[in-house]
Amino acid sequence: MRWITVARWWTIGALAVLQAPLQAQTSTSPLPLSLDRIRAALEEPPPILQIPVESADKPTFRVEVRQSMWALRPIEEERPFDPTMGLPSVGELLMDGIEKIHSEVVNYKHGRAQRRARKEVEEALAALCAVRECPTSGTPK
Repeated sequence: MRWITVARWWTIGALAVLQAPLQAQTSTSPLPLSLDRIRAALEEPPPILQIPVESADKPTFRVEVRQSMWALRPIEEERPFDPTMGLPSVGELLMDGIEKIHSEVVNYKHGRAQRRARKEVEEALAALCAVRECPTSGTPK
């Protein structure tokens, strides 16, 4: 509890110290500001950059900028905002579920047809072996 009280006093003290310069700056500004002077300075042409030459020779080059430094390339087509953020919709989830159920039904029917065919073959072999002698799988031919 005591550290909260100390922190409050530190905060109040810091605010008191910081508030004094702010009031002094806003009451009277030491800089002479004039909108007329600023407008007049903005209407003048920009100054030409001159580099002092250390030797008596004059420079023999000239630089002329014909294009801005930041040549902006056209941005590729932006993709439209996707509110689903790539997540499947309810319709897609429903269709995926229906497809899974359909494939399971098809697999079940295919397996049932195979089981029935094997059973039919086994019954036909059993009927054939009942009439004739059939070698068993355990005896050599």
